[in-house]
Amino acid sequence: MRRLEDQFRTALRAYLTQRGISGRHFGRKVLGDPGFVASLDRGRRIGLRTADRVLAFMGEPTIGPAFRREVEAFLCHRGAKAYVLGQETTGDFSFVKRLRKGESFRLETVDRVRAWMCARADESCLRAMHEAVAGNPLLAPHADTDAPAGPAFTQPGETSMMNQEGTYLSTRRAAAYLGLSPRTLDRYRVSGGGPDFHRFGGRVLYRKTDLERWATERRVRSTPEGDIEPRRVA
Repeated sequence: MRRLEDQFRTALRAYLTQRGISGRHFGRKVLGDPGFVASLDRGRRIGLRTADRVLAFMGEPTIGPAFRREVEAFLCHRGAKAYVLGQETTGDFSFVKRLRKGESFRLETVDRVRAWMCARADESCLRAMHEAVAGNPLLAPHADTDAPAGPAFTQPGETSMMNQEGTYLSTRRAAAYLGLSPRTLDRYRVSGGGPDFHRFGGRVLYRKTDLERWATERRVRSTPEGDIEPRRVA
């Protein structure tokens, strides 16, 4: 499984590159810490609260709320005890209680808890956990990372909590996936005729399966001669 910290760093780097912003300027503006980005390159560990502040500034879904919903879904559908989850994953009986109060934990702790839950969840529970974060996923299907959007986490013998059908993409990533411009998808949402999309609050997301279905419906085997632009002669 790809660590949340690695995904977070990739997403941040992509944001800085796309907008031409220096790491020092970003760190100063968002956190009052011009050395924040440089410290990440030196291996700084990231907490939920800090990660969510950065993601919120970038206009991306935050991790904390989704993680809390994921934990609650697991506890509910597996009938597990909160203190058992806390003790076995962090050595702290009160972990879930503290999480519910909004305390911040390191992303590596979030990874450890999610891996533990996944290893003990059946298909029904995994589905409930996926539905709990649909539209506001943790970073795994992040639309702006350089790496392909894959399963939320999959280890040998485990079932992915976020399969291909549950992968959501932003307008920018969906447009790139189809070879279109984001503005074209914006127009389709107004005029109709475009791929199905989902709206969660003020955020528009596309599911990969919907994009593939829409593209398949437009598959052609030949092009009428009238559609071919005449070759210009110098």
